[in-house]
Amino acid sequence: LAPLLLGALLLLPAAARADESLQYRWRIEGFFGALAGLFFPSHGDASLSQSTLPSGNLQSSLLITSDEVKDASYFSYEAEIEPATGRTVTARSSQLWQGKQKNKASPLLESGTVDVASAIHLLRRTLPTTSQEMEIWSDGKLYPVLVKPAGPETRKVGGKSVETLHFTIRPLVRPERRVWKGELDLWFARDPQSTPVEMLVARSPARLRLELVQKP
Repeated sequence: LAPLLLGALLLLPAAARADESLQYRWRIEGFFGALAGLFFPSHGDASLSQSTLPSGNLQSSLLITSDEVKDASYFSYEAEIEPATGRTVTARSSQLWQGKQKNKASPLLESGTVDVASAIHLLRRTLPTTSQEMEIWSDGKLYPVLVKPAGPETRKVGGKSVETLHFTIRPLVRPERRVWKGELDLWFARDPQSTPVEMLVARSPARLRLELVQKP
């Protein structure tokens, strides 16, 4: 990733990297999302967790589940991160739907590459003030993206107003590269932990909005 972001991460106190687990509710949005909801769940629960591995690296996970279906189903992003450098060591994505499981994994990512889980982790720790180009790993492939600070916004958590900073991740169109078909919006509370209070994960054609259940 850009040296500015990595340098900022190195300056963070250990307390900012403590283990945590945050709970969310999600729902599908938009016309195409409503159509997708005819075939897939339209709402459910999600969790964003961070834990320390025996190696000392961090594991960041975003798990999305639904209470609309009887059989177990989920979609998840998971990344292993070196806390000293902010480097994403490995990334995995998996899903289980109608008894069919799909898994993608990268055993070793090049420096400067993130996935959805490690992007959330990195941006909330660095809160960049200028646009940054990044490489994102998604379903086993790499794509160029642009991270852009979208400014302060007020969001709701449990009916209470929370002041946040909004960041967007959008695909970059390069003639020689694949174009990412996803989008990611993140709203971080303006508190010492930069708590992610809202996330919008778009994967064509559906858009999933995740909202924090209760601020810790």
